[in-house]
Amino acid sequence: MAKSRRDWTEEEIIAVETPVTEVHADSEAIALLKQGYDATAVALRTGLPVEAVESLSGELESGDVSLLVKHVNARLRDLGLSQLAASKMGKLSRSTLATLGKDGKIPSDSTLAKLDDLLSWETGSARSVLYGREPIPREVLEKPGVPDVDHAVPDDYLNLAREIETRLRELNMSKTKFAAIGGPGRSTLATLGKRGYQPAPDTLERIDRFLLWEQGSALAVLKGGLPIRRGPAPTPHPSLVPLNAVLDRLRRMSARLARYEQGILQMQQEVGDAINHVNLAISDLSDPRRREMGARPADTVPNETNGAA
Repeated sequence: MAKSRRDWTEEEIIAVETPVTEVHADSEAIALLKQGYDATAVALRTGLPVEAVESLSGELESGDVSLLVKHVNARLRDLGLSQLAASKMGKLSRSTLATLGKDGKIPSDSTLAKLDDLLSWETGSARSVLYGREPIPREVLEKPGVPDVDHAVPDDYLNLAREIETRLRELNMSKTKFAAIGGPGRSTLATLGKRGYQPAPDTLERIDRFLLWEQGSALAVLKGGLPIRRGPAPTPHPSLVPLNAVLDRLRRMSARLARYEQGILQMQQEVGDAINHVNLAISDLSDPRRREMGARPADTVPNETNGAA
């Protein structure tokens, strides 16, 4: 028979009243179990049967990290990302991704949360995968449609550039970083639509892949439409835009200072050479023997013959 609330222990009351993030019930139960709550308290908090919670408690020590590695690698392939490209997204380092699951070590809670964020999985998916469940891609919740493309309208390169800039800000990514992970380079983006340059299908595909847009979005944007993002769009901090602008200005100023420094070094070398030449002239003028040689007529200078006489 279920206990009444007045018979609950302090631990059970805390478990019920403690606010937690809205995640899958199993993931929530596992998180509470790791904090030390017993199966009864966790069952009351999550609404799961006590038997199910006890089963999860048994799984807690036997998570299969090889399943996680398998799903992580599959998701990276789906997103068109290598481990190097994924590491440059700023969530997890390349070494962390490369050593994931080595020696059967279960990743920390922080690493699991970052995997959810990096792979655009629903919160708690990485942990659920450890226990044989399937991860939930964020785009599955609201499966996007295929972008509408009107091939009859002229290309709108300003619209494409504007949407790319917006998405880069959403992802907190510079154009340099975008190129580093596999997207088109800065020069390619700068020449889109200029001098008759038209993007190749591969260029549009790379824009879709590395901006995390649904396939065909870049072409739709080029035709004046809107992209379809994979997963929820992150909200950038309002300070990022002016800070990025200041950073660009500082980089330009640094380049100018480097050029000034080279000019100053060249001037210092020329001044040093001139000082050496002046020192040589002063040395010659200050030598008394040289002054006497210059003042006396040549025929009055004794030679060895006259001296002997």
